[in-house]
Amino acid sequence: MYLIVAIVVLGLIISGCFLSVVPPAEKDETSSLTKAKPGTDFNGPHYNLNIIGKKEGWSGGGSYDNPSRHTIFVPEDTSHYIAEFGGTGITIWMSQGDEFSVLDGNACGLDDGVVRFQLGPGKYKVYIVAKAKLGGDTDITSWIYDPDTAELYNQVGTLNVGGNSKNWNNATGLFYYKGVWVFDYLESFGSSVPDDAYFWQYDNQGNKLVKVRFYPDPD
Repeated sequence: MYLIVAIVVLGLIISGCFLSVVPPAEKDETSSLTKAKPGTDFNGPHYNLNIIGKKEGWSGGGSYDNPSRHTIFVPEDTSHYIAEFGGTGITIWMSQGDEFSVLDGNACGLDDGVVRFQLGPGKYKVYIVAKAKLGGDTDITSWIYDPDTAELYNQVGTLNVGGNSKNWNNATGLFYYKGVWVFDYLESFGSSVPDDAYFWQYDNQGNKLVKVRFYPDPD
């Protein structure tokens, strides 16, 4: 009987009919890595920022400068806002400090068009997705002051975010200038760079909700 079993097992091995066995720990690790495809289903600590589009004339009251909030209100249609360098859009000024903070969370109103947001310390991988409305569109262009003149600007990156998409866009490139994290680049010029030195030109055409995630990047 033992001889018959041995012969059968040997035959299965030779024919390649045995399935490979993966230890439970390796299975869990493989599953986790599969689920964490870039821009789709991230795991781990991160900061969420919601950019909410509102119709023209909206006013929710309040100052919208609570640093603990995670929301910024922008016009749903920015076609009436003249951008800094041609075209349309509002300005999202960004800085970096000791913690994440929304310093000014309301850009609605034709006499405004400006919000301010502070990132926490370190570098981040940044991802963006538009939700809540099919057919919306947002163009984001990131800009930095020219450190030699403190008057002119250099374009850092651009990104288009389509409405109601399930795919997250990798927006990390909006924060790197000449391969350097934009705030590290600015710090290298010291006091010659003004406080407002980096911003997004945010041109919204119908998106009611744009979600931004910041994941710490140890590299």
